[in-house]
Amino acid sequence: MIGQYKKGDTTAYYFKAYHGLDPLTGKKIQTFRRGFKTEREARLAEAKCLTEYEKKTFRAKNTNTTFLQVYEIWKSHYKNTVKESTYVSQTNIAQRHILPIFGNKAINKITLTMCQTQVNKWADQYKRFFGIISIANQIFDYAISMELIDSNPMRKTLKPKRQKKDKEEIDEFYNKEELRDFFVLVEEMDDPEMLTFFRLLAFTGMRKNEVGALSWSDINLKAAQLKVTKTLAKGENNRTIFQSPKTKRSARTISLDPQTVEILKAWKKYSTKGLLFKNENGEPKSIVHVNNMLNRVWRKHPNFKRITPHGFRHTHCSLLFEAGATIKEVQERLGHENIQTTMDIYAHVTQKAKNEVADKFASYIGF
Repeated sequence: MIGQYKKGDTTAYYFKAYHGLDPLTGKKIQTFRRGFKTEREARLAEAKCLTEYEKKTFRAKNTNTTFLQVYEIWKSHYKNTVKESTYVSQTNIAQRHILPIFGNKAINKITLTMCQTQVNKWADQYKRFFGIISIANQIFDYAISMELIDSNPMRKTLKPKRQKKDKEEIDEFYNKEELRDFFVLVEEMDDPEMLTFFRLLAFTGMRKNEVGALSWSDINLKAAQLKVTKTLAKGENNRTIFQSPKTKRSARTISLDPQTVEILKAWKKYSTKGLLFKNENGEPKSIVHVNNMLNRVWRKHPNFKRITPHGFRHTHCSLLFEAGATIKEVQERLGHENIQTTMDIYAHVTQKAKNEVADKFASYIGF
């Protein structure tokens, strides 16, 4: 649109170019310029403006869209591409760690220096800072697809090396003697549910949320087998939901030893149908239920070595190797998608055995 107006004693011209609707706000996108001496000059400027707008560089330089606005649109699309629990955990990370830093900034004004400074801070504060960077990358990449920026400044940052696990974290599992002593403590608690839950953790290598999702229909006591068909997860509004197993390999059949079968038979007197572990309404117990049971043990025996529920999975894996199981057998039993995960634990177990060689030799020689 070309118009004219009075500029002192002379006539000047302006143009108002329409570029469509802003996908974020729904408002018209317009460019207004004035001060042209002739109508022809204004029309040429308008045509040039419309042409330039079709180039990404023009939009990238002139957008006022904030990081938060891009995040909100990315979030609505991301929700349809992942499991509910993944959506909840990833958006929680974004809201806690990313939006407070970049949310109110114009997406095209966020620089490499700003991103590098923040990456360094995340690396200092969090062991799993790569996950935060990954989510930020997805949002910046989405802004590129919306033609709001030309490149992703987060991808140009130099990533600090991941911190190696310290000894305490690596040692977070029981050896055979420690596991035996742990179950002595559990049996003293006189709690059949606790005994059954920890027996399954330690003697099947299942993840705690896989155990929490078990139904009696998943278990064949005669064949001494159970099937992992689902897992518990945290959904929106802090709901506990059922989901498909973590990975394709996580859906698996696990053989049971005779003592575990007997413990399950005893527990079936208390939990006759539906879920193995449920509340009064027949619904799954909270995801943190196993942590609460473990804390009961620690309160009564504060000096006993502490491990997390996941530590029993590591325990099972380690003891399988000590018992002579192959790497492939362990991978299949635990449902590791990546064999490197199995290999890492195998390397740890074999290193422990190497370290004990000198002690075995000295003990045999006797002087």
